[in-house]
Amino acid sequence: MSRPAARTPAPPADGQLCALFGVDIAGFTSPRRDDDIRLYLHKELYEVLEKAFDGSGIPWASCFCEDRGDGALVVVPPSIACKGIIDPLPERLRGLIRRHNHVFCPAAGIQLRVAAHIGPVEHDGHGFVGSDINLLLRMLEAQPLKRALAGSGAELAMIISDDVYRSLVCRYPSLVSPDAFERVRFQVKHTRAWAWTYLPGTPSLPARQPPANPPARQAATAPVNARSRRENGVSRRHEDLLVGRQGVEP
Repeated sequence: MSRPAARTPAPPADGQLCALFGVDIAGFTSPRRDDDIRLYLHKELYEVLEKAFDGSGIPWASCFCEDRGDGALVVVPPSIACKGIIDPLPERLRGLIRRHNHVFCPAAGIQLRVAAHIGPVEHDGHGFVGSDINLLLRMLEAQPLKRALAGSGAELAMIISDDVYRSLVCRYPSLVSPDAFERVRFQVKHTRAWAWTYLPGTPSLPARQPPANPPARQAATAPVNARSRRENGVSRRHEDLLVGRQGVEP
């Protein structure tokens, strides 16, 4: 008697807090590329993503991916710890792309824009929706990210949200030094926000120095509100996601 086929896991929904990862191939529609090259790059992108995710402790088979033509949206379930999206995932992606570019003609070369965020997601049966998905996709189109990639000639440039910077980078500085990130402000369509750019494989920016004569700190007289707690620490929801606890919801 044959065993029943395993059920396909349901995608995260109902506001579950997930790590969100987006990628775009820079210049995918460039006139120097023909459709044969674009078809090959589209296939190669997914092979690179699968190898990089699996090699970073984030099982590709457990993630949920939506194709974006010249890129992809990847949602990491809340049961999987997400520190790997900061390290080693960007470096593994960069290494795989560098190897690809070494053996292929310039027209088939890859430069990748990468974005990372943490937030609640919804799924309507057709795809992921929500403000945090929108923010991730807008970050991929941010001009500071595009300028950083074009100006460096690097294989990969990354942009992360302020939430990711505070909850992952600052909390775990042994992964990647916080000084390797540059704070930027961007606007894409109706989205205007602060974010942080990062070029893996390049020297860290000079360490930020405190002012020579910092003003005297005034004693706090007002109670700390919820927003202050979020800005100066890590929320309970983010702590759960960092260690990959099951069934975390906001």
